[in-house]
Amino acid sequence: MRIVAWKSTLTPLLLLCLAGCASASSQDRTDQTRPEFTDLLAQLERNPLGPDEALRITKLVESPEMSGLLVQVRGSLPAHFHKRTQEIVHLIRGEGIFQLGTERIPIQTGSVMRISPGQVHTFTNTGPAPAVFLVVTTPRWDERDRFMARE
Repeated sequence: MRIVAWKSTLTPLLLLCLAGCASASSQDRTDQTRPEFTDLLAQLERNPLGPDEALRITKLVESPEMSGLLVQVRGSLPAHFHKRTQEIVHLIRGEGIFQLGTERIPIQTGSVMRISPGQVHTFTNTGPAPAVFLVVTTPRWDERDRFMARE
């Protein structure tokens, strides 16, 4: 597992992925489909992590095949895995320790990780403010595909 911090290359790639998330026309759009475009920083302002919240997940864009999520973390996430979901995780603000299996990896703003289905992972925020991630999932994000790892 390699972490790459090439903002100039990855950011356009992620934006292209997100732009393709919702290919349905406005006539095909259902209440489950988000717009083709959204302002990530405006969404962050409108959906701040509350003072008593440890985690907030905001759907930005989605289609039947993919989701783009804004994920805010204070403290630590429990170790978990997804049976079907693959994630591309881009830390856009903050710092911490990302754990993939038994490997603990220090990350900072700009870090990017790929998490395969079945891979146990967790994150511990080591900064003074909530960590903010842009997460692209395939297939579409489904909370039912999140399983807590056994100790």
